[in-house]
Amino acid sequence: AGEEGAQRFETQCVRADGSTFPADVTLSFLRFQAAEYLVVYLNDITERRRVQAALQESDARLQGIAANVPGLVFRLERSLLTGELDFPYISEGSESLAGFSPATLRKREVGLRSLVHPDDKADYHRVQDQALDSDSDWSWQGRIVTREGEQRWAEIKAITRRLQDGTVVWDGIVWDISESKRIELELDSSRGQLRELSAHLESVREEEKARIAREVHDELGQMLTVLKLETSMCELAYADLDPGLRERLNSMKKLIAQLFQLVRDVATALRPPILDAGISSAIEWQAQRFEARTHIPCLVQVPEHLPPLSAAKEVGLFRILQEALTNVMRHAQAQTVELTLSVEAHALCLSISDDGQGFIPATGRPTSFGLVGMRERVLMMGGTLSVHSVPGEGTTLSVRVPL
Repeated sequence: AGEEGAQRFETQCVRADGSTFPADVTLSFLRFQAAEYLVVYLNDITERRRVQAALQESDARLQGIAANVPGLVFRLERSLLTGELDFPYISEGSESLAGFSPATLRKREVGLRSLVHPDDKADYHRVQDQALDSDSDWSWQGRIVTREGEQRWAEIKAITRRLQDGTVVWDGIVWDISESKRIELELDSSRGQLRELSAHLESVREEEKARIAREVHDELGQMLTVLKLETSMCELAYADLDPGLRERLNSMKKLIAQLFQLVRDVATALRPPILDAGISSAIEWQAQRFEARTHIPCLVQVPEHLPPLSAAKEVGLFRILQEALTNVMRHAQAQTVELTLSVEAHALCLSISDDGQGFIPATGRPTSFGLVGMRERVLMMGGTLSVHSVPGEGTTLSVRVPL
């Protein structure tokens, strides 16, 4: 009782009605003149206890959720005063994910960036800095290195929000996607191999078409020429002997002429000779054939001089053009078609536009083998294909192939 200074403790107090409540008790001694006084201050802490209990429950719930998340849960916070970044919370999942304790990763000089593979750091900082500068959500995929030196693929997703005091925080999760990434890379590799095989088969097929076209044009053409000559000689030698023979010989000559045209058409369908003159000439020739067949005006814009382009790419672009014009003829109900060939930033760009009925690309003929075939041809050439269409406003197909 003779001690000076305040003493503080918590206890249970009883009200007049017999109910109890938690209280914060502060005792202090006061000397005044010759007398000593004991000052007692009671503070009802029922609400504080309730808030503490709710906070503990919330923290326990967070810990339970974080413990069951297959990865690392974190909170990144930026100080209002200094702008420094800190991790006020990192879950225990950091041990299983990367082999580091939460306390280690929470250090300002460590953080999540210390886990990122050296070859992926630049991309990680680019994505994170962009999010931090704009106070926006961010997402990143890349490689991390564990404490034991093991390389893993990880994905980070963080959602931003602003607290009442203005502090910006990012709540996020990091999880191991090594297995799914391995499957994805294997699938990409398999697709690449299939695409290479498809390109090889397509090249072989085009070469075979060209060979057959030459044989049809040259061999059959020579035979038909000889047959026409023999028929003419028979007409000169024997037509006057039999009045009906001249008529038969003339009928044979007409059939031979039709065979000549059929041979030319077959050879042209297999491989148009105009391709030997370059892709620009081939586009103009195909546009003329399209106009003659459909009576739809076809406007062509091609440059006078083009950089060198491989034969495979010229044939690929020509086949894409043929397929696109076939689609226009079958489905578009167009009044005009415009073909444009241009060179842009080391790439050759081919555009086929029509003013037809259009369609919705997301749902319009999603399994069209024509469009799938064109897209595969473009991918085999290392290019890109895009389709823009609005119902009632036509369709534009754009192909971009590196030179």
